[in-house]
Amino acid sequence: MNGLYKTGGLVLRTRNLGEADKIVTLYTKKRGKIEAVARGSRRIRNRLLGSTQVFTYGQYLIFEGRSLDTIAQGEIVFSFQSLRDDLEKMAAAMYICELVDVFTEVDVPNDATFTLIYNTLRMIDERQIKFALRTFELIFIKQLGYQPQLSTCLNCGNTVENDVYFSREGGIVCHNCRAKMAPVRKLNKGTLELIKRILEWDWSRIGILHPSDQSLAELELCMRDYLDYRLDRPLRSLEFIHTLKEFDHSEVKD
Repeated sequence: MNGLYKTGGLVLRTRNLGEADKIVTLYTKKRGKIEAVARGSRRIRNRLLGSTQVFTYGQYLIFEGRSLDTIAQGEIVFSFQSLRDDLEKMAAAMYICELVDVFTEVDVPNDATFTLIYNTLRMIDERQIKFALRTFELIFIKQLGYQPQLSTCLNCGNTVENDVYFSREGGIVCHNCRAKMAPVRKLNKGTLELIKRILEWDWSRIGILHPSDQSLAELELCMRDYLDYRLDRPLRSLEFIHTLKEFDHSEVKD
């Protein structure tokens, strides 16, 4: 029997349906990821137009359907308008939302993941973009059960004290095992400590960290290797991010 429920939710993505409708993918507090039809929401004067824009955080009244739910009402709590107005912020937010969409199943609630998405979008909104992305990647994979092994070598199990390398299989590797576990990336001690603190600290404490550009660059490469190892296909949002980087570099050269 179909029912009616109310939940807070963040719009991960939308896709067109027919002439005026769209299918909205929401990550909700009560049910995790859901897909619901917003009828007429592509019309300018439709009451669902604003609350079903990508990245929006809202309160939604939803009819439960057999195949797809239907959004009956939507009220904006926080619009995240700046994420849609700024290309760099938009690219980062798209990446976060695509990661969540790819790695999560429908109707599997996880309040911690909802909070993580919201906090990360706020961090991006405040222009702490690189740090926000790396923090999200680490905490999100921990929530999924893929936390990297950071205390001992992934291959031999020995304590790693000096030269530290990161394997795409999810953990650190010692100098002696790096050839067997190739490809690996060298990690400086500052980057390793940053990873540990992000994974161990509460969100409220993470904000006091001030990672170096070198650590963020190293961490980005390590996480790209690790996530690509677990993904079935490339992420579309990464193409957008790479395009923006190339455009910025060409501007600097000119």
